[in-house]
Amino acid sequence: MPVDPPVGDVGDGGKKHKKGDKGDKGDQGDKASTETAHPDVDPDGVDAAEPTEADEPTAADPEQPGKHDKKKAKKAKKAKKKKHGKLEFGGRLLAREAFVRLKDAPHVVAQGTLNSARVKSEYSWHEVRAELEVELATKVRVKNAFAQLRLADVTTKVDVRAGNFKIPFSGIQLTSLWSFPMADRGLVDNVLVHRLQVAGRAVGGMMVVGWPVAWSPELRVGMFQGTDDAGNALAVRGRDRFGQDGVVRMTVKPTHGLELGLAGEARVGQLQEVAAPIERGYAGELDVTLNTAAGPGQLRVWAEGMLGTSWLVAGNNPGHTHATFGEGRGIAAWRLGGAGHGKRYVELYGLFGMVDPDTAIQHDLVVEATGGLTYGAWNSWRLQLELERWQTGSNAPIGIVELGLAPTTSTTLLVQLGARL
Repeated sequence: MPVDPPVGDVGDGGKKHKKGDKGDKGDQGDKASTETAHPDVDPDGVDAAEPTEADEPTAADPEQPGKHDKKKAKKAKKAKKKKHGKLEFGGRLLAREAFVRLKDAPHVVAQGTLNSARVKSEYSWHEVRAELEVELATKVRVKNAFAQLRLADVTTKVDVRAGNFKIPFSGIQLTSLWSFPMADRGLVDNVLVHRLQVAGRAVGGMMVVGWPVAWSPELRVGMFQGTDDAGNALAVRGRDRFGQDGVVRMTVKPTHGLELGLAGEARVGQLQEVAAPIERGYAGELDVTLNTAAGPGQLRVWAEGMLGTSWLVAGNNPGHTHATFGEGRGIAAWRLGGAGHGKRYVELYGLFGMVDPDTAIQHDLVVEATGGLTYGAWNSWRLQLELERWQTGSNAPIGIVELGLAPTTSTTLLVQLGARL
């Protein structure tokens, strides 16, 4: 069963930065999941409270012994933060027990896993930000490692970023995993990130421009390192764009709680075969994110559609070297409670997604359907019960779900406990 692909989702377990920073999309209590501060930074966290100066003593409230010293200490602490910057730490833990039944298998198998053990540190000082996030479960993997500089902040906000972080493609992939109601992003996300390579994290550079006008438009333009099927960086000639992927994304917020996104990309890749040529692919996507009140609770919706080309093909026709793929998925969740940090809540959710790896081939669909229930304390901990059904068509390309493995169909019941550090 695939582990959640690399992503909060930048910054799945981190804390929100001060006003002026840009952030990854994530739900903030009853606030819209699209209200963000830093691209690819999980906005679910809450800044540690800044020290505040005590009220000045008055004649009716004479200053007590030691009170002046406390005020001086607070002032000194605040000045030190401003001079040397701010360093924060965070993380998350996700542990699960899964009961899996493979198609045609005689028995149900059970497996306990540590799905995620992530630690994160963030540093900010004036116009500079830096972030380091590492996944420790299974094996050590760097998730986010980047530096960001704000070039303009008077009217139009302009940021530049370099390092390893999320490609600005797919609103669902850009949203922090902790913000989602599900235990993980699921099968379709795994295909998009690891096999079609249209989303996820990569080494590169990006510019973000935001305009303080109606609908709050924001533009992200980036160049990222392309890889082969195994994730190895491509080192190729200029005719193959030096192995670089170009991505552009535009978002607008027509009203409170609603965000619309449109993105396109041109990418390069290579199959894991002897003397395999460098391939080129293109993709475009449209996504919608909604967070609004619904009766006594809160409704959250994510939806997206995608169309593109790929070098992953099915069949034995040597002349069929490129495929056109399509993808669509939607997530809906209704929550009761959880209006603030630590508040108890219960949430019902469902996900349905589908990928057609090659529109010229029949019986090759990759389909997933998920439903579940979450109970927990908002932005603190949660317990999830989830049922998943994953299905792959008989003509799906070998390795469409995981490199080197034949497609399979499975039903999974899982229980997952998560905590935010």
